[in-house]
Amino acid sequence: MLGFWYSKRCNREIKLVSSIVVCIGIYLCSTVAELAPLWVVISLFLGFLTHVLYTLYLKLTPSHTYRNTLHNGIYIFQLFALLSLAYVLPEQHKWVLWLQCLGFDTVGLFLTSIYSHRAKRHD
Repeated sequence: MLGFWYSKRCNREIKLVSSIVVCIGIYLCSTVAELAPLWVVISLFLGFLTHVLYTLYLKLTPSHTYRNTLHNGIYIFQLFALLSLAYVLPEQHKWVLWLQCLGFDTVGLFLTSIYSHRAKRHD
C-alpha cells in the first residue's frame, strides 16, 4: 500500500478520494462509540511516524544494506502498534474504536505525505 501511495501512479484525485472515504468511515464509526482524544493523538502520531520512516526508506539507495530491514521494520512497527492499541482500548465497542484508530492512523499518514509533496506556491 505504501509503495502505491508514494508512487507517481497515485495522483491527487486518488489521494483526495481516499482521504474522504477514510474520514467518512471514521465519522460512521464515531456514531457508535466515540474515541478518546488521547487515542486519536496517538493514532495520528503513528501515521506521521510511518511517513517519516517510509521517506527514510525511499532516501536509501537500493543497494544499501539496511534498506530491506527498514522496509520490513515499517510493516512490523505498524502491525505491532495497531495490535497494541487494540489490546489497550476499552472493551465496549472495541472493534469500532480500533477501526477509528486505524482510520486516524491512515489520516495521519495521508496528511503528512500530501503536505510534504505539495506544490510550492512561491519561488
